Amino acid sequence: MKKIIFSLLMLFAISFLSCGPKTDHSEHSGTAVEQDSTRSDAEPEFQTDSLVKSINAKRSYIEANLAEPVVITTVDLREKVKQKWEKIHFYTTDGQITRIKTYPYANISPRTEEFYLDGGKLILAVIEDNGAGDRGKTAEQIDKMYYFHNGSVIHETRSESETEYGVRASDGEELLVEVQEYLEIFKSKQTSN
Repeated sequence: MKKIIFSLLMLFAISFLSCGPKTDHSEHSGTAVEQDSTRSDAEPEFQTDSLVKSINAKRSYIEANLAEPVVITTVDLREKVKQKWEKIHFYTTDGQITRIKTYPYANISPRTEEFYLDGGKLILAVIEDNGAGDRGKTAEQIDKMYYFHNGSVIHETRSESETEYGVRASDGEELLVEVQEYLEIFKSKQTSN
């Protein structure tokens, strides 16, 4: 009986100690933001900062070395993609996709999404409410940027005009799924040509 009571007490203690989310309230664009979903406890802040700097450098390199895009219209794609985007531009470097940019229908919205890849993996997603204009805008000119490492969001930035009160892990997951779909679209179009 003592063993059962002791086991139950230990189980209760372990459950109690592991409950509750860990939050890190950090200053971000003048707003305190919960950051537990953007950085794992295993990645210290200095490592995240280093990864963000590295990803920004890769983005700059990709932007400086873009060739002409492969343009795919969405006419024969699944409804959700077709309704949201008019066309998708795929940029390759040495045979690998390094950048994908989605363009909406002109009469619907100027919002664009850009995805930067390294070795076939998403490293950065850039969302601009008005994505027209020159490439390679600075982080301060961009509405939202999601940084990825090993398939997880590690950092998010947003402009001062973007009001949000918490980082949603689902945003990063949705962007990862989108990129995978776009990569499949590109692959299927290349094999059908």
